[in-house]
Amino acid sequence: MLMTFEQVSYTYPCNPKPTLRGLSLEIVAGRRCAVIGQNGCGKTTLFRLANGLYRPTAGRVCWENAPLRYDRPSLYQLRQQVGLVFQNPEEQLVAATVEEDLSYGLCNLGLPDADIAQRVQQALEDFELTDLADFPVNYLSLGQKKRLAIADIMILRPRLLLLDEPTAFLDPGQIRNLRQLLTAIATTGTTLVIATHDLNFVCDWADWVVVMHQGQVAMEGTPNQVFRHQQTLERLGLGVPSLFQPNQQMG
Repeated sequence: MLMTFEQVSYTYPCNPKPTLRGLSLEIVAGRRCAVIGQNGCGKTTLFRLANGLYRPTAGRVCWENAPLRYDRPSLYQLRQQVGLVFQNPEEQLVAATVEEDLSYGLCNLGLPDADIAQRVQQALEDFELTDLADFPVNYLSLGQKKRLAIADIMILRPRLLLLDEPTAFLDPGQIRNLRQLLTAIATTGTTLVIATHDLNFVCDWADWVVVMHQGQVAMEGTPNQVFRHQQTLERLGLGVPSLFQPNQQMG
């Protein structure tokens, strides 16, 4: 098991109501997993706990069966293995140009200059950013910024990639490009987990779906298994994707 959440609760300061309430979840290596649920159900909080940005109020998060440690060296190592892409890419783009932004995390690792140059060049090619290498980050389109934010994380070669609302504010063409990009990343062996409201994207891309409601896991399974429960999903304020065919064979 890659990562597990064992009866995890989390309460934000000055908020008497917990955002996560005794949540248990297993993230299996190699899956393309989607986490769905209404706003406020705890998706973003779950991701920030997975990345070590937050520490559980109760319960524990484990990476490869070992509980997370929250000292600086341990978190530094964790974040090389567990990458998190925020909903707003501007929150994690830090340099003036695309090439400088890609090299930033590698420089922090203290890698030799030759290794950094090789990885940056490979990332520019893999993420179709070569023509934008010297382009100012501030002038990128939103779709380009999202692609760069993903490249910034993938250049560190994480084993688990978490993406919070990756399709938000993207047009249909950008969403198709993102789907192709995530599929290509999955073929490298990286486990992917996305939080999204885009149920058609989930139906088309994911092989496992986790439904969250009021800080807990309400349901999980393959897309076929989950989306067959239309009444339950409607009761949770979700519904089913228009792409879903109810006569599909159970996955």
